[in-house]
Amino acid sequence: MTLQVSAIFRISAAALLVAATAAVAQQADPRGPAETDMITPVPAPEIQIGDDLEANDGFKIPESLNLRNLGGTIEGNPGEGWIRFGGPVVITTDTGTEVFANRARLDSSAETVTLEGDVSIYQGSMLQRGQLAVYHYGRKFLDTSGLRVSVDPILLEAGQFTAESVGGRTVFTGTDAGVTTHDFEEPNYWVRASETRIYPGDRVVFRNLRLEAGGVPVFWLPYFSQPLDSELGYHFVPGARSNWGPYLLNTYGAMLGGERDPTTGENRDAWLLSRWHIDIRGRRGLGTGLDLIDTRTQNANIGGLSLYYLYDLNPDVTRSGRPGLGEADENRYRIDFEHRHRIATAGDADWWVDANLTLLSDSRFLEDFEPQRYRGDPAPDSTLGVFRRDDHSLVSAFTRLRLNSYWRADSRLPTVAYDQSRRPLFGLPVLHEGSTSFSILAEKIGDGTRRAIIDPLLALPPGSPAARPLLRQLGGFERVVAERIHALPPGDPRRQALASQLLDAGFTRFHSYHEFHLPLKIAGAVNLLPQAGFGYTRYDGIDGGIADFDRFHVHAGTEASLKFSRRYDGMRHPALGLDGLSHVVMPYANWSWHATDSMDPLFLGIDRFTPTTRPLPLDPVRFTAIDSLASWNTVRLGARNRLLTRRDGQSHDWLFLDSFVDLFIEDPEGFRDVSNLHNTLRWNPMPWLGLDVFTQFPIAAGGSGFNEFETRLRVMPTLDLEVGIGYRLLDGHPVLTDSNRIDLSLYKRLNDNWGIGSRHVFEMDDGMLEVQQYTIHRDVGNWLVGAGFTHRDNRVKDEYGLVFSITLKDFPSISLPFKIDAE
Repeated sequence: MTLQVSAIFRISAAALLVAATAAVAQQADPRGPAETDMITPVPAPEIQIGDDLEANDGFKIPESLNLRNLGGTIEGNPGEGWIRFGGPVVITTDTGTEVFANRARLDSSAETVTLEGDVSIYQGSMLQRGQLAVYHYGRKFLDTSGLRVSVDPILLEAGQFTAESVGGRTVFTGTDAGVTTHDFEEPNYWVRASETRIYPGDRVVFRNLRLEAGGVPVFWLPYFSQPLDSELGYHFVPGARSNWGPYLLNTYGAMLGGERDPTTGENRDAWLLSRWHIDIRGRRGLGTGLDLIDTRTQNANIGGLSLYYLYDLNPDVTRSGRPGLGEADENRYRIDFEHRHRIATAGDADWWVDANLTLLSDSRFLEDFEPQRYRGDPAPDSTLGVFRRDDHSLVSAFTRLRLNSYWRADSRLPTVAYDQSRRPLFGLPVLHEGSTSFSILAEKIGDGTRRAIIDPLLALPPGSPAARPLLRQLGGFERVVAERIHALPPGDPRRQALASQLLDAGFTRFHSYHEFHLPLKIAGAVNLLPQAGFGYTRYDGIDGGIADFDRFHVHAGTEASLKFSRRYDGMRHPALGLDGLSHVVMPYANWSWHATDSMDPLFLGIDRFTPTTRPLPLDPVRFTAIDSLASWNTVRLGARNRLLTRRDGQSHDWLFLDSFVDLFIEDPEGFRDVSNLHNTLRWNPMPWLGLDVFTQFPIAAGGSGFNEFETRLRVMPTLDLEVGIGYRLLDGHPVLTDSNRIDLSLYKRLNDNWGIGSRHVFEMDDGMLEVQQYTIHRDVGNWLVGAGFTHRDNRVKDEYGLVFSITLKDFPSISLPFKIDAE
């Protein structure tokens, strides 16, 4: 049983200040202040004050002061150099800044205008608010002490907030400054500092930073420099897990490279993002890591080097309960290198070098320390390659390395391929596409699997009851081959051939396939695409005593389709999202005949077919499982239906349905006459309603013999309730495990402050409630407080999780409802 308790509290000054500092750097909008519901100046008859005061009292409004009185009385003593405007008052500076206030007092001796009452200052998209501001029109300086700076959803309050020019750019400094996103008269939290310096577009520097919630300090740092990029700066996540114990994960991001400006100290043109990790796990020890990412690349997945090391205090602790097939020692590490280097060449072709390498200390590293990555990529690939691409072809020369020997993996040392896209041949109406490759391939079983399962299994006599527990630990290809080997008597030469294919397969392969198409249109209505192709494959140096052999491939076929449509402009139903309707029907037929030489039944190949419920492609050029190419003669009959409506000035797929069935004159899988009837349906009538359905079921004797039904419904019946229902049934498949599963998720907004959510996954095939999750959410002003419980039954070991979180609602990384899992 695994218990997880996690409390997450994130503070990110970068996320809080990005919007504010970016807006401060903007120039004033020449169209005037941005519209806001926080102040609405009421137009009034403008009083011309300059000429009257000058004529009667010798007092003249300075030309540098663009002041307008939009109503109210004017009084004062021009002889003494002061005058009071009853307002509302508007001042426009020569930089485009606009100041609104209820009233103002001008002092000519001090060259100031003191603005009072509901003061609002618009500077581009930035808004400052308060009760008092002083404009020094002689020095063109606006003293905004005590005002709040507002850029939705950011507020900055400072005892003194000034701007100065440093190295040719504006830097904003706040003394005794406070930052919040809680736009109320009395915000429930502040991030305060004795000095806050904002470098627009670069960073924010805090001195003597403290976080206050409800007026109570809860966090303090003497100095904190936070870049404005969300990847940069300091981030930490505390919590606890049963396999980690209490933990604190720390990350600091900084930009490297470029040149440092001697005036401002800024690192200009920096291109290398570095993320430094220092992670403390109570049960596992101290982990350190470094990520180096080249930000000049457009793809974040191919830009860097990632290193991580942990001296594991308890390497035998696992989270799944399954016995490890390979022992892990105290030294746990991961090395990732993912990089693309483009090569500048003359001509229109693109050249580049790709590296994608992963080295792990043991087979359990990702499962133990990076469970999210483990779920999507449990056995990372490692490749190096050079590529050339133009408008018509792709040339590849790459190698796949077996850096990690913990699981079954193939290597290619190397593969060289030339792929041609479909294009006219010699200017004729005939289209050609093809692929040619040469590969040196090898495939080995995982070291732990061989040591713990395969070697003991092969030592057992046929029919031994001790074989069944070992076979149950294998899956897919390995289990099928192991069962074949175990069924053969000792001394049978086929055992050695199959064992070589299972444990350490290898061969060289040359493969080339080319296809030709002739698009035709008959009677202006029927689209016809005859096609023909041929190919050749050569295998040499096959392990296991299998003789070298050739295979020749011949393909012929044709595709035919029609299109009918009818409009129903009067079909309007707003509740169902209908604004006119167009029905498009496209019946189609596809005949494909492929003939190839048979192979030695002991040859298992490496690029082989993986069992699936989906139909196989009918075009050999799309068939990537080259070593499983077989002969077939198939006719596919189907029809596509589309219901289109108008939405936002464009056509919208209101409903889509594709239905087809395959008729086998010669079945590549060897036992069917008719396939299942396949149906794919998508219905998206409204943004709050969506339905996806895939079904297949037998319609004749001698068919596929299994049923599959898969659907997902998402609906919001009210503004406060969201429901997701998923269902999958698989029954009678000859290879894959049967399943009858329901996945139900709910989120209910109880009121403006409270919400609850749940998720359940129930496997009805064996009556197992696999997943239970319950969450509750509380909105307390600008904070989100959440708690959740989860239980997962993975049939080996129960896992329990309990999560408590306190987060800031306006941070970009936060959303509701949060998800929990016992990872």
